[in-house]
Amino acid sequence: MLRRFSLMFVLLLALVAAFSVSAQDDDTTFTLQILHSSDNESSFQDPNTLEPKLLNYGTILEGLRQLAPNGNSLHFTAGDHVLPGPFYEAAAEVEGLGANGLGDIAAYNALGVLANGIGNHEFDGGIDEFAQMLNAADYPFLAVNLDFSNVQLSEGVPPIRIGEDGLSVEELAGHVARSAYVEVGGERIGLIGRAPAGLFDVLLNPEELVPGLDFYGGQDENRMQAVSAVGQVLEQVELLESQGINKIILLDHAQDWTSDPLSAQFLRGIDIIVAAGSTGFMARPEADGPFNLLREGDEAQADYPTVRRDSEGNFVLVINTEQLYLYVGHLIVTFDDAGRLLNIDPISGPVATTDEAIAALSEVVGAELAPPADLVELFDSLVNTDLVQSQFEVIGTTTAELNGQREGARTRETNLGRLTADSTLWWARNTFPERNVDIAVKNGGGIRETILGPNITRLVINTSLAFDNPMVVVEMTGDQVLAAMENSIFNAPGSSGGFLQVAGLYLEYDASRPGINGEASLDTPSRIRTLIITRADGSEDVLVEDYQAQGDLSRTFNVATNGFLLGGGDGYASMAAAAEQFGFEDPGVGERQILIDYITEALGGMVDIQDPPADPRVVRVDSAE
Repeated sequence: MLRRFSLMFVLLLALVAAFSVSAQDDDTTFTLQILHSSDNESSFQDPNTLEPKLLNYGTILEGLRQLAPNGNSLHFTAGDHVLPGPFYEAAAEVEGLGANGLGDIAAYNALGVLANGIGNHEFDGGIDEFAQMLNAADYPFLAVNLDFSNVQLSEGVPPIRIGEDGLSVEELAGHVARSAYVEVGGERIGLIGRAPAGLFDVLLNPEELVPGLDFYGGQDENRMQAVSAVGQVLEQVELLESQGINKIILLDHAQDWTSDPLSAQFLRGIDIIVAAGSTGFMARPEADGPFNLLREGDEAQADYPTVRRDSEGNFVLVINTEQLYLYVGHLIVTFDDAGRLLNIDPISGPVATTDEAIAALSEVVGAELAPPADLVELFDSLVNTDLVQSQFEVIGTTTAELNGQREGARTRETNLGRLTADSTLWWARNTFPERNVDIAVKNGGGIRETILGPNITRLVINTSLAFDNPMVVVEMTGDQVLAAMENSIFNAPGSSGGFLQVAGLYLEYDASRPGINGEASLDTPSRIRTLIITRADGSEDVLVEDYQAQGDLSRTFNVATNGFLLGGGDGYASMAAAAEQFGFEDPGVGERQILIDYITEALGGMVDIQDPPADPRVVRVDSAE
């Protein structure tokens, strides 16, 4: 369904006459093309269709650059540059790369990325791998709120170079900094980055993974940034403005929710915010050739750009794109000589990285488009590694598409979520029969890809369960389980990576009641109307009935989960408390192999679950019921 323009967008378009990409700037205006993406997460190839998304991205980029007014084109990314998985790890097998993640950096170098606003997944491989990737980058990594001064690296790892804020991207290449600038068409464009305020809450064992890394101003009791980044951004605005820079872009990796929103109304001096890390994306209401031509089934959740006002009443444009190399964001804007936004080119909007969009863009530029040769060589070298080739093995089939979409697994029970939770419970009961494991829970944020079927390959499983978290069993008291389940639904109906996919329990909740998260224990539920645990012996244990906790909350349950949640990730302080109180079982088995074994052994190679499941285990109820 086509969306209507926001009123402010219409007002902004009415400020000036329609602008043509072939128009020349006069002495008082400057027109700029911004190409952008985020959350590409090492997703070079579609694991279901094998579409070469990286190459298509490079092809679209080449075509769009030919449309840049006066050649004034910039290309940025806004975090979650990489994600551990087959292509990320395959770089270690390629001569000339030789380490995890360096294939991604080589790709971004070939694509002409000028700066990256740091996200959270850059750190999933640990601080040593981050340092190696940074060292190989031809561009800076920017984050106004991250303090790298006390980072601890292993011997032989290249140091993390901390650059002076406000220098050029050329001077800061291979460095971390809070701000930078890029010169194009005789103008300096300021750049500021912000990493997620909840960075340390979405990392597995951050003390071990990123030792010494911290926020400027430290962390609060929930591992969130203790000091707002608003002031930190404004400090960099003042620094850039002191250098005569009056056009500034913020690369903001904010995640789906944050304790520190950098809303335009709190800022000044920022003209464009590249908003990353969130579920959903922006597009114009109607396609114009390749521009805003969406992939089949995609629907934008907001206008591109979304127009806001800053604290001084000036226009601010907010832009983003869908993730995983699926689109190239494309914005063409005109500024006056004071750096104020004058106009948005009507062809602004995302361009899909599909064959259809490539053909349409080729018609616009009047030439057949192709990806850069060095990008093709890199892609082929990764695909042909033994690691990637081994991923094409078929391990089963499915009768229905298994839903791994972010907006699915992070908001409701999905069939893929159920499958992963069931596999965890099956594994735990077989591995630890003496523990009488009652339930299994899996965070929706750990599901990264849909399995289209009918064939299920290792590649699509490994892509979907990219983190391959170690699975563990822990004993939890009733009040700890209650706190965990309230944490799961605290942001509903909004998205949360901590939304749990479950096995062995039934949950009803009311999203209109106050949400509770980050608690180590609870004796009074808020959103939970009903919570019933099915014990390992098949009996039902009612923990919550009609919003009231039932029975002795010191009674315990055995829970199968993953090491990320057990460490308190996604706000699960109750699981961290249980691990400290009771200890836990950790046989060192990852969730990928558990799911493969479950499909081949327990299901006989055939998955048959519809989406949504016919007998839901997590049910949202209306408060009027």
